[in-house]
Amino acid sequence: MSDLILTEKRGLNAVPETIGATLQHQRSNLLRLVTQLDPAGWTAKSRCTAWSVHDVVRHVVNVAELHVALLSGSPQIERFLRHGPFLPATTPLLWLADSPEQSPEETVQTLTALMERERELFQARAAEPEGPLMPAPSGRQLHWSTLSLHILWDAWIHERDVALALGLKPESRAEDFPLVTMYGLLLAGGVGVLAGNPPAATLVLRDTIKSRYEIGVAEDDVFVVAGVDGDAQGHGAAGEVLDSLSGREPDLAQALTAPGPVRASLGVLRRVM
Repeated sequence: MSDLILTEKRGLNAVPETIGATLQHQRSNLLRLVTQLDPAGWTAKSRCTAWSVHDVVRHVVNVAELHVALLSGSPQIERFLRHGPFLPATTPLLWLADSPEQSPEETVQTLTALMERERELFQARAAEPEGPLMPAPSGRQLHWSTLSLHILWDAWIHERDVALALGLKPESRAEDFPLVTMYGLLLAGGVGVLAGNPPAATLVLRDTIKSRYEIGVAEDDVFVVAGVDGDAQGHGAAGEVLDSLSGREPDLAQALTAPGPVRASLGVLRRVM
């Protein structure tokens, strides 16, 4: 396969259905994980220390509901916008507070139904004209399918928040989800641009099919290319780097061996998270 290219404003240089299918794959993995949990597993602490495993899955449901509203143009989108600009430390808590209490079984049923609705709406949206760019939680403007990748990235990280906290291996491995690695870098690059610290580097990340990722900016459009050649300015394991960029352990200096300016640009996201 030729190099994969992802940009904020133009999306992926592959059919959008690739993103939809990858999201469905990850959703299936998460549902398979949580349907095996006993009551103690649902109430256990996740890697998000203020949240139980059930809280994390309820948050994934919230974001799936947001995704459905975005894809369908539903007025339900106002439920997620009424709290103002997205703030990682507080907005998800407000969304949870707005959500009805559910048993674990009801949460699984809701996510299963949302997964099917996402599939239908994504396929329909992919058949339509491009449309305008959409505002993202990062504060950047994104192609509609790139915004769907944000939904996938968020769910992938939260699957790890559940599995790793329970001493399990996440089924959605970095090597099977190169689009998550690409979007995680794209998100970090976009936040770096907003902070006046745009990215420009090639990274070699272990545990991925496409091991070399170039990240940069052209005409105010952050891009990530997977499968590039040439010298690398950074090295690390994909899962650890993505965890670190999203505010989890380890620290970025431990996860990514790179010159200070490279870590400074990508690390803006970690500070925001």
